[in-house]
Amino acid sequence: MTNSNKILHDEKLKSLADKYVSEGFNVLIEPKIEQMPFDLGNYQPDIIATKDNSGLVIEIKSSPNRISVDRFHVIAEKVSQHPGWRFLLVTLEDVESKSLPGISEQLPSWQELVDRFEQAHRLIENHVEPAFLFMWSIFEGALRRRAVDLSIPVERFPTISLIKQMYSLGELSIPQFDIIQTYYEVRNSLAHGYVENLSHQVLCDFVNLVHELFIEWINEVEINQKISVIWMNIVKKEQQEQHNIKEIIASKLANLDKETQNKVISEIKQRSQEGGLETHYNEFKHLIDESLASDEDQNNPQLKRKKITFQQKAQIALDTLQAQEKESILSTIHLLQESPEHSQVKTQKLKSSPYFIANAGIYRIVFTLNTEEITIVDIVNHNRLEVLFGSIEEAKA
Repeated sequence: MTNSNKILHDEKLKSLADKYVSEGFNVLIEPKIEQMPFDLGNYQPDIIATKDNSGLVIEIKSSPNRISVDRFHVIAEKVSQHPGWRFLLVTLEDVESKSLPGISEQLPSWQELVDRFEQAHRLIENHVEPAFLFMWSIFEGALRRRAVDLSIPVERFPTISLIKQMYSLGELSIPQFDIIQTYYEVRNSLAHGYVENLSHQVLCDFVNLVHELFIEWINEVEINQKISVIWMNIVKKEQQEQHNIKEIIASKLANLDKETQNKVISEIKQRSQEGGLETHYNEFKHLIDESLASDEDQNNPQLKRKKITFQQKAQIALDTLQAQEKESILSTIHLLQESPEHSQVKTQKLKSSPYFIANAGIYRIVFTLNTEEITIVDIVNHNRLEVLFGSIEEAKA
């Protein structure tokens, strides 16, 4: 420790000791091993502060850099085994707080963090930047709460040091750490008044990350159920907004001439493939086809397309498929919509059952049919179809 750091360390030690005394604590500065309240081996802290039936074991460091948190983690766990006792690692670079370490910190509970998560989701629709900053405060609060729960004494560290230490101890994965570093730079720019071209997708990806950490870190069943409901509401809202935008674009395209339509669609397809958004393109193309077909239906009353409805398990099955398989299935469904007996689709009726099956590559589309509507019940491979309905040959009408 350099002379200047030694001076700063000693000033911090005296300042903290005086504050604990003023709060009614009995304070020992640099206690000897025989003065320790319990066995911590050869370890000697800077301060021991006791009051009533509680106590604090405090270590002071000049900087969080190059600290062996593993060593202090072991000490913190040993201290926490004694009811009413807590280990604190204090540095000269700790986040600013009016509270005295170990006494009155106001870290939110998991329930409070989840409540804030729900509040943040209400900002997402129209207030991207405020929602991002709010979500960052929730993420950072969760990180510090997790550290306290695991007796990792880094909850007062500066943000980037906190993130690095939690990563080094395995609480954050490599992909999570990489994306958090990127978001940290965005957070700093916004917090310091700079303009960030923050997209809605970036915000949603960050929300997804916080959701993943909540599910991983929170062990209370009721809170986890609440998180899942909030997250599903966010996802559904996001999907609906994307779908609405695609519907608007598709309807606008329907008013253009055929040559212009083809050029625009080709450009959208190319950009989607370059950006890894084939699934979005397939849904978009399906909406375009529906919009164009709707115009044809209006011009030709003899052509009436049936309404398509997906049951939940069919939608889930569709969403899990690769882009090429999904495109094949949507194309088959589009043909069924024109006519359940379309010449390009192999369709079979299952006897003693309301179900029809249509072939789409290696998959089978299970659906029901009435005069106005086709309901997609499930999307399965051939083996799965055998499990559901027994021998297909015997089940066919």
